[in-house]
Amino acid sequence: SQVYTEAFTCPCVRYHPYEASFVAQSNGNYIAIFSARPPFKLNRYRRFEGHGVWGFPIKCSFSLSGRELASGSSDGCIYFYDYKSSRFLRKIEAFKEACTCVAYHPVLPNVIAACGWTGEISVFE
Repeated sequence: SQVYTEAFTCPCVRYHPYEASFVAQSNGNYIAIFSARPPFKLNRYRRFEGHGVWGFPIKCSFSLSGRELASGSSDGCIYFYDYKSSRFLRKIEAFKEACTCVAYHPVLPNVIAACGWTGEISVFE
C-alpha cells in the first residue's frame, strides 16, 4: 500500500534507532515522518523543514541516541533538527556545492562525516 501520496520522490529513507518510526527525505525540500507499524501512516502534523533538496540525492541520518536528525542540503550545509519537536537546531557550512550525505560516527556521538556533490568528504566534531 502506498503511504506517501505526494508528487515528490524520496532519495533517502532512515529507520529511527529506538522508536517505531522512519523518516523519508522528500524532494519537496522537507523530511516526512512515518509510523513503522501498520497501517504505516504519514505524520501530517510534523516534518523537518529548512534545508533544500532541489533534485539532489540528499541523505539524512539519526544520531546514536535518536534525539537528533542531521540532513545534507543543496546549499552545502548540514542541518540539525530535534527529532521530538521537529525544531531546527543549527547548521554547519560544509561545502560550496551540495552536501549529499551525512553520517554520525558509530561510536563517537559528537563526530559526523559529510560528503559533497564533488566527491569531497569532511569530518566534523
